[in-house]
Amino acid sequence: MIQLSDISTESLKWVSESTGVSNEDILSQGQKLRIESSQRTFFRIPFKDNSSILMVVPEGIDESIESFYTKAKIFKQAEVNVPDIYFKNNSLGHLIVEDFGDDVLQFYLNKKNSNKLIKLAIKQIHKIEVIKLDKDIFSDFEKVTENNLNLFKKFFLEEFLEVPELESLKEEIDEFYSIIISELRDYPQVINHYDFESRNLMSLSEEKIGVIDFQDALIGPLGIDLASIFKDLYIKWTDDEIINWLDFYVENSQIAKSASLKSIDVKRMIDFASLQRQIRILGKLSQVFLELKRSERLKDFKTILKYLITSSLEYGDTKRYSNFFKNLIPILEQRLKAS
Repeated sequence: MIQLSDISTESLKWVSESTGVSNEDILSQGQKLRIESSQRTFFRIPFKDNSSILMVVPEGIDESIESFYTKAKIFKQAEVNVPDIYFKNNSLGHLIVEDFGDDVLQFYLNKKNSNKLIKLAIKQIHKIEVIKLDKDIFSDFEKVTENNLNLFKKFFLEEFLEVPELESLKEEIDEFYSIIISELRDYPQVINHYDFESRNLMSLSEEKIGVIDFQDALIGPLGIDLASIFKDLYIKWTDDEIINWLDFYVENSQIAKSASLKSIDVKRMIDFASLQRQIRILGKLSQVFLELKRSERLKDFKTILKYLITSSLEYGDTKRYSNFFKNLIPILEQRLKAS
């Protein structure tokens, strides 16, 4: 049930007029959906003989329904399994889209089905990465990297952890991050979903994976989307599983074939892309916690830091920075106890 306090009168009127469902039925049969890190609000609402999802984007945030709408059309043309869009209202910041159900891979994956489902997810990456690199639609990775680093320093190190000797730590993370970005510049540039983790993938059937939350898709280095699933925050994969999926990716990727990439090459790309991704996530989630008081993702922080430690240890250029992240673990543990 949706409360009147959850949705504006203007929004309710538009939804009713668009779907042909009465205000009363929308409120009584609808459901406000749980959110964690997004600034958007989502509702499951009745539509025809089934249901649909109402996405509400508040004013004053970077997320755009126009970006979602435009990229959805492009992804559809590339046969990526994204939701159909039924109705759009730019002035309200509303979209009504196809309901993909509740089988989020974050909760649906298990040891019996993971091999099949992860390979289905990788097939979606194969389709996404060959989409035309249209800079009028997809922003460039380089334009967001500095902001990602600044969020990490400001919200994770300074405001969340409140670490001592902050200035020297900032210098060290600047050095580390510069190495990462320099490495990523040499990789093949492809379209990336940019948050291709199990929270944004849906099991639609035994043979079909759905992809959501793609409005931030951009042009960036190969490895970012693969890093999202290979270094999953919710499930720890074995080395054998990762090797199997890495080989599957390389064998079936047009990009990997055209660049003559081997599995070992792509593994390095994934590892370095994951280092950038984990810096980005810690900064963003710290900001969400501090500004929106959403604490659901705090439990992921230790896993993210451990990934930063293990991945940086694998390569000579980054090995010495692993101690930087190790030293943050006890500070993080104390901060989590206090939260």
